[in-house]
Amino acid sequence: MLLGSHESMDTNARYTITLDDDASISRIIAQVTGIPSHGFATGESLMKKAGSMDPVAIFVDVHLEGNANGLDMIPELRKIYPFVPIIVQTSDPKDDLIGQALAIGANDFIRKPINPIELTGRLHARIQEMSARKKIDVITIGDIEFSPSQSSVSKNGKVAYLPKLETQLLIILIEQRDLIASREELKQRLWGRIAVSENTLDRKISDIRKALGEVGSLCVVQSHYRKGISLSYVAEEKKLG
Repeated sequence: MLLGSHESMDTNARYTITLDDDASISRIIAQVTGIPSHGFATGESLMKKAGSMDPVAIFVDVHLEGNANGLDMIPELRKIYPFVPIIVQTSDPKDDLIGQALAIGANDFIRKPINPIELTGRLHARIQEMSARKKIDVITIGDIEFSPSQSSVSKNGKVAYLPKLETQLLIILIEQRDLIASREELKQRLWGRIAVSENTLDRKISDIRKALGEVGSLCVVQSHYRKGISLSYVAEEKKLG
């Protein structure tokens, strides 16, 4: 159930997400911050939409309807939004909630009733902080953003995650972008002196291709017969032609 949206959904506009079973909270946040807020009453309803949304921040209430705990949603939201501030809000006076929320991926904590000065100050600080962190961590190649620390590739709000070795392999291919890396070189850099089969390397390559496909990237991992592997970006008009 979608609650408290002040404007029609526009994924190109600046907006926040509010997970709270009180519909008035998203309206208050929008009024105080001047940023439209799209509210959801349940974690389930939010997760159905999350993959297609690109918020500047997410507000999560602890106690939701039906004894649901909003904190349970934070790890999943963090996977989808590695660089979006997640701010927990609650009227619960227990101080240990702060540590619990921060430990599982939240960036900050505000108490209800909402203090407008505190809300705007914390929101601005967290947006600036996460924006700076993203610039340091993210590598842009072609039409995707690659975060080695998050082991993720993303494009237009879509995110796909890679296992550890696949992340290392993608780093190597990016280092040698548009050049052909020999299979022996790749195996040596990934596994050292451990003997691995060609099929093992092929599975890692396949996983990277799958991740790129999931986000709709035009970056291509190519196999060159008896030469090796390369990563290149194929412009859409060239690919279609």
